[in-house]
Amino acid sequence: MNLTLFCLVLFMYSANVGMLMTIIPLYSIAVIGADEIFVGFIISAYAPSFVLASPLWGTASDRFGRKRMLIFGMLVYSAIVFMFSLAGSPLQMVVIRLIEGFVDASFWTVPFALVADFYVPERMGEAMGKIGAFQSAGLIAGPLSSFFIGQFDYSSVFYTSSALAILAALVVLLGFPEKPKIPAKAEDTSKAWSNFKKMAKKNLIVACANYAFSAAFFGVSASQFVVHASSILGIERAYLVRLLLTIYLIVEAVVQFPSGKLSDIMGRRHTTILGFVASALGFSILSFAYSLEYLLIGIVMVGVGVGTLYAALVSLLMDMTSSSKRGLAAGLLNIAWGVGYFVGPFVGGIVSTYSFSAPYLFCIIMAAVGTILANTS
Repeated sequence: MNLTLFCLVLFMYSANVGMLMTIIPLYSIAVIGADEIFVGFIISAYAPSFVLASPLWGTASDRFGRKRMLIFGMLVYSAIVFMFSLAGSPLQMVVIRLIEGFVDASFWTVPFALVADFYVPERMGEAMGKIGAFQSAGLIAGPLSSFFIGQFDYSSVFYTSSALAILAALVVLLGFPEKPKIPAKAEDTSKAWSNFKKMAKKNLIVACANYAFSAAFFGVSASQFVVHASSILGIERAYLVRLLLTIYLIVEAVVQFPSGKLSDIMGRRHTTILGFVASALGFSILSFAYSLEYLLIGIVMVGVGVGTLYAALVSLLMDMTSSSKRGLAAGLLNIAWGVGYFVGPFVGGIVSTYSFSAPYLFCIIMAAVGTILANTS
């Protein structure tokens, strides 16, 4: 398949997701009249339906086809996004966000399984790293785009996002095959295959646990690091805090492609360990950071670690999963990410009451556990 074209589709679609991330809270307050509490409900309503829907979309793609389910999800998402412009109350926004999370899960589940069907293990990491990098880059570009488009009115962002989702669906429809032309290998029913399946189940649990750790690292960076950096740099230099977080996101996106390629060369397990080491080193630096320079070095190292983990772990899971189950496996990864993204900020916020460095120590402990798990897989 034309991976570069597919990556551009993913970039375009994730950019429209990024646009909504910044506009929905502002729209909810300025137009819908929601208060701060209801804005929290509106934003968080996306998460539970996203987590629940991920394995459903993955299983559906295993049964009905990757391309078909991806296009269906994009088209329904387009309609849901348009509905934001018609909402008249905070409760309606909550309902739409619930549906949005359910539908959007298709985009973060199906593409990994679709691409994995076309690539041999020796090039799987390169492919997974590339699509992960473009998805992350779109999330960075989206908020910047929404700033300019939103100068007209808030609804124009919803219209643009809806149109981009339709355009992405059309490109997938016309530009990509449903299945690879090479036939899938027949599964061996011997005792050796039975032992392999047992090992695969163990590795699935390890990969999902480590993916949850990487999401927790991201969650702590997006929450406790922001608080920590603000206390050091001061409110008058809040723009530097946003800049540091943007740099983190850029590093995390850029590093995924070379990390995926590196995992093809040195192996998924060793690359995963490398990702944990980089993350732990970054959090160690942040735990005693009292200046902009140390904050920058620490958060860049964490970005390198998290981006490396994303690429290596997705590739590992696609490697060891048969084509008929890859959609479900990708859905389970999404669940693991959601759990980690909840646990990281939640526990980090609790332990931060003892010390500003406690959330970073929590992440270092998770990195150590992840390294041990990777060594046993």
